[in-house]
Amino acid sequence: MKEDNIKKILEAGIKLLSRKNFYQLGLQELLKTVNIPKGSFYYYFESKEDFAIQVVDYYTNMSAQKMKAALLDQSKSPRARLQGFFDERVNDYSKDNFEVGCLLGDLANEMAGQSKGLREKFESKFLSWQSIIAQCISEGQSAGEFNNEQSAEELADYILSSWEGALIRMKAAGSKRPYTLFVNYTMNQIL
Repeated sequence: MKEDNIKKILEAGIKLLSRKNFYQLGLQELLKTVNIPKGSFYYYFESKEDFAIQVVDYYTNMSAQKMKAALLDQSKSPRARLQGFFDERVNDYSKDNFEVGCLLGDLANEMAGQSKGLREKFESKFLSWQSIIAQCISEGQSAGEFNNEQSAEELADYILSSWEGALIRMKAAGSKRPYTLFVNYTMNQIL
């Protein structure tokens, strides 16, 4: 029961935090969404910041599973995996009219300057994603599908940083144009 409630709260947190910032999200709104009394929130989470950290963990773990499934799928070439991953993401973003991007990027942008612990948490999650991207690129370099001028780690770092920036621009523009430009440039020029 406790685990079910925590999962329900975290999933509601992802949906709500994807549409508004951390400081705008009131506990009453969250708890009303999941129909859980306020006292129960503090049974599950030490504080609102602890809640945010657990949302980030939950979100990034789910995202990492999707990334691994797409980018490490040995039945496809590395180039096809990376292109397919980007195509799938833009389809996801279009379902929300390009109003929702990366929750990790959004929260890091909003909260990383607030505490060293949060900054370290966000960076560790980005690095875990970067590692998955680097593995795909490394395989692509070995297969001759991607250039070898930079290391797979450097390319993955560039791609992740550029991807996060493209998502911010996508939300600001309300269209896929910035994201599509990023994908096309990355696939045709960088890799």
